[in-house]
Amino acid sequence: MKKQQTTTTVTASRRPHQRVVKARRSAPIALALWACLIGGKAVQPQFNGLVSFADAGAFSIVRRDTLLSGSKDVALLAGDIVETGANAFVVVQEPGGDLVGIGPSTDVYFVERQEVITLFVLRGWVKVDVKSGPIRLTGTRLGIQGHQAVMLLHADERSNEVFDEQGPTTLLPADDAARPVGKETGPSRFFLRGEQLDVLSQASPSAEFVAKMPAPFRDPLPVYAKLPEPVPPRVVRAVSYSDVDSWLTIPRQWRGSFVGRFRGRLKDPAFFAAMDAHQALLPEWQPILHPPLEPESNHVADPQKP
Repeated sequence: MKKQQTTTTVTASRRPHQRVVKARRSAPIALALWACLIGGKAVQPQFNGLVSFADAGAFSIVRRDTLLSGSKDVALLAGDIVETGANAFVVVQEPGGDLVGIGPSTDVYFVERQEVITLFVLRGWVKVDVKSGPIRLTGTRLGIQGHQAVMLLHADERSNEVFDEQGPTTLLPADDAARPVGKETGPSRFFLRGEQLDVLSQASPSAEFVAKMPAPFRDPLPVYAKLPEPVPPRVVRAVSYSDVDSWLTIPRQWRGSFVGRFRGRLKDPAFFAAMDAHQALLPEWQPILHPPLEPESNHVADPQKP
């Protein structure tokens, strides 16, 4: 059906603007909006959700350059990196109703400064129930984006698996060197991309995928009519190299903010030594770890010195 073939990359406005009525009062507002459109950039969506359910205790959050301990009723924000334990099941609910389920042994990054809310899954399981604006769910090899859709992504070292459980979505085969090119999908489609370049597609998820899927993901994510006030996460310490080393080598398009974010930690000798030892894997860090020396010709001679 045509409805299932509708791309969800761009969201159209719900109704045309009403004109003429109260024109004198609305004119300043219209001028302000035009100024924003002409002179500024479009406002980028920012993820902001509350942990409404957290089974099996605390989970860790890397926020800026600090390691935090999260729990139920903690707010998660754009830029947060979340790591769950072996038996965890976490649900995050946004004010607009979007739900994010994070499975056990999962590392997920709520990517900053993207035109679409983006969750990068390094490993493990993430399920999203998108009820408002579009959300992109991606790994190193494969991604999916949807609006009014339910999507799952499983990532490990060898492959990414994507399941369009419900609603129209766009498949995003991801490469490090280029932006993904979308391909429209349909409900119940299953996709797998391993070390090969081709994306394998099936009309339903594989038996292996269903068998290893976390049990809570087989049911709809729980939604709550009223959420409590958020509680602050517990501060653990400043991040160490081992806390973030696997994130420093994710595809360049997703790690763009990490230099500015973790640069201050180079003042710690242990952090600097670990970064220095692995600089071959971190090309954008090399000029920061070892800034080039200024040519002597650039130095102005002091006339008072012989």
